[in-house]
Amino acid sequence: MSTEHLILQFVAGFALFAIAAGLVLAGRQSIRRVADSEQWPSVKGFVVESVVHAFNDGRRQRFLPVVRYHYDVDGRRHEGQRIAWGVGEGFRKYTAARRLLDRYRAFSHIAVHYDPRRPDVAVLQPGRTSGMTPMRVIVPTAASYVLFCAGWAIYAI
Repeated sequence: MSTEHLILQFVAGFALFAIAAGLVLAGRQSIRRVADSEQWPSVKGFVVESVVHAFNDGRRQRFLPVVRYHYDVDGRRHEGQRIAWGVGEGFRKYTAARRLLDRYRAFSHIAVHYDPRRPDVAVLQPGRTSGMTPMRVIVPTAASYVLFCAGWAIYAI
C-alpha cells in the first residue's frame, strides 16, 4: 500500500468519526435543553407577530407557525421565535399550525420560559412536545453510529 492511500484512509476515517461525534454531541445538547427547559424561570413577554408561513419542502406543502415575541430579563430586552421544541419543521395542515397560534395572538402578553445561563434562549412551551417523537432521537443516533463504524472500518483497513 502506498503512503498516499494510508493517509487518505486515515483522513476519511477521522472525518467520518468527527461527524459522528458532532452529531451525537448536538443530539445530546438538544435532549438536555428540552429536559432543562421544564425548570427554566418564566417572565412576562409580549407577542409582536403571530402568523402561519406556508412553504414547500420539496414533496408537499407545509405550514410553519411563527411567533415573534420580546421579553425582559434583568433589564435587558430579548427577542425570541421558538414556540416549542420540535415545531421547526412545520405542519402538514394549516389548521394544526393555526390552532397552535391561537394561544399566541399578536399584541398579547404571554409567559416566556428562558435559560437563566443564556437569557437569549427562550421557549413558550418548555419540555418535550408532541413534535419531539422518539424517532427524532433514534434516527440521528443510528446515523451517527453508522458513520462512526464506517470511519472506524476505513481507518482500520
